[in-house]
Amino acid sequence: MIPLEKIIVLNKVSLFSTLKTEDLHMISTIASEEAYEDGHTLFYEGDIGDRLFIVVSGEVMILKKNKDGEEKQIATLKENSVLGELSLFDAETRTATVRCSSRSIFLVIERTDMEQLAHEYPAIAFGFIKVLMSRMREMIEKNKE
Repeated sequence: MIPLEKIIVLNKVSLFSTLKTEDLHMISTIASEEAYEDGHTLFYEGDIGDRLFIVVSGEVMILKKNKDGEEKQIATLKENSVLGELSLFDAETRTATVRCSSRSIFLVIERTDMEQLAHEYPAIAFGFIKVLMSRMREMIEKNKE
């Protein structure tokens, strides 16, 4: 995927929606492309998070273990969805398992690369904070209902 294609993909993702084109360009330089076949597990519930995934094409299942230890599908994510965004900011464990349900292509961003980029370009970090705060407010409002 050429840099312009990465920028186009990043621009479609809500997490990056408030960023300027030059910020998206900087992020595109640290985003790598990875492809996986149907059935491949990106990460397991309980793994330490260190990478963000953006679904470029394909589809993934979000699986959560119930009290009996059985995996139950709780969501399906498709093109332009983001997985593991919190792992860019902390090294906590993954809250679910994510498995490809078709051949899928991703843009992947490593936490260490994003940390370095955020130190060099603080506007990128503030852009993320704005989006995450907006999501938090939406969740609080939904819980009030």
